[in-house]
Amino acid sequence: MGGLEVKLKGLSIARWCRLTSPTYLLDVALQPAGLLAVSCSDFTVRLHSRDTLDLVGEYQGHRGPLCGVVFSHASPDFLYSASADGTVRGWDVRRPGTAAAQVFKGDPAHAYSGFDLSCSDTLLCAGTEQVDREDSYLVFWDVRKPGGGLLGAYSESHSDDITQVRFHPREKDRLASGSLDGLVNVFDLSRGTEEDALLATCNSDSSAGSICWAGAAYTQLLCLSANERLHLWDLGRLDTEEPLNVFGAADGRDLPQLAGGGAVDYLVGAQWLEEAQKLLVVGGANDATST
Repeated sequence: MGGLEVKLKGLSIARWCRLTSPTYLLDVALQPAGLLAVSCSDFTVRLHSRDTLDLVGEYQGHRGPLCGVVFSHASPDFLYSASADGTVRGWDVRRPGTAAAQVFKGDPAHAYSGFDLSCSDTLLCAGTEQVDREDSYLVFWDVRKPGGGLLGAYSESHSDDITQVRFHPREKDRLASGSLDGLVNVFDLSRGTEEDALLATCNSDSSAGSICWAGAAYTQLLCLSANERLHLWDLGRLDTEEPLNVFGAADGRDLPQLAGGGAVDYLVGAQWLEEAQKLLVVGGANDATST
């Protein structure tokens, strides 16, 4: 820990780690041009330098907990954030401290708990918390349309809080969603109605946490559950009689680690490393180390 403290000493972000600070970092997004966007527990979105982690800007406007941040793919000067206040907001990172350039709203009863932007930068989707103890919704907007661009919502595929929404990295109409109901659903949005669009429903056997597209052609889908279970499904098998499940672990903390890895107390997330053609799963330890 001594070496880590020395490295963090000169970074402005290290001040947030002190016990006197009430602010927690909830999610991060990387911009190719050199910025790091962070959603914070005080409902703000902060911009940092990727190289030094110096604070370079902050945005205010949300009135509830944030559920993520994501940069536009083709226009990385634009950043989106979503919140339980029922809004998705777009920010111009060239103008730190200004009001949101775009505000997307749906039903006032909706509190958003997960969201993403399609690879074509045209479609936003946000998942809601459970509404009236019955259903949860996937709400869609066209970012190109004035007046909010609300397109509609799916309402029948999940019955509890939606924890993750992930568009496919290459196919603009392919979407995956995970929920506390234990289901991970995959949609083809080009098919129109929710019933027609639903391609597959995978059961994670627990509350679905982080989900990640993986594989050489991104045909695989990884789910990390709330109790550290791990499932890997191959959606390339949808038109075959082969089972979708290609790998599963009742406790992902027991998986083989990279050299030098330490004890793992919980799983954080995963990322497909396209150049190496490997799936990296990241875990953390209760003593603040990671592996």
